[in-house]
Amino acid sequence: MLSHIDVPTQTLSLHLPQGQSAQRALEAAVKLLTKRPDLWDWDWIVEAASVPDDASIHHIGSLARIQANTGRRARTVLVSEDRYLHLWARVMDFQFPNRAHSVVRSMVEARALIHPTLRPAGGQVPEG
Repeated sequence: MLSHIDVPTQTLSLHLPQGQSAQRALEAAVKLLTKRPDLWDWDWIVEAASVPDDASIHHIGSLARIQANTGRRARTVLVSEDRYLHLWARVMDFQFPNRAHSVVRSMVEARALIHPTLRPAGGQVPEG
């Protein structure tokens, strides 16, 4: 899993390469969030072409158990073409009570949701 920490916008971007296992992604996320618990307060963009084949509610539950609840509401935007990912997003809303989860199809849409002031003139999110 690749990660990018954008300090000025307090956004964590994660990219799950096609074919990466959920277990491996979980291990990388736990390592990062254990090292940087302040990232729980940040908005996240998680880009994955599809949900890993081995993904289960147990992987999400393992991550939820280590979450740092500081009281700040944050957003996770999942970027994917996976047509069932919205179902995972609803489950995650319950497992991570201080995070709202959305699913979009492009990084442009994800950035616009997290940083609405960065939208182009006219407020429309461009295709892409």
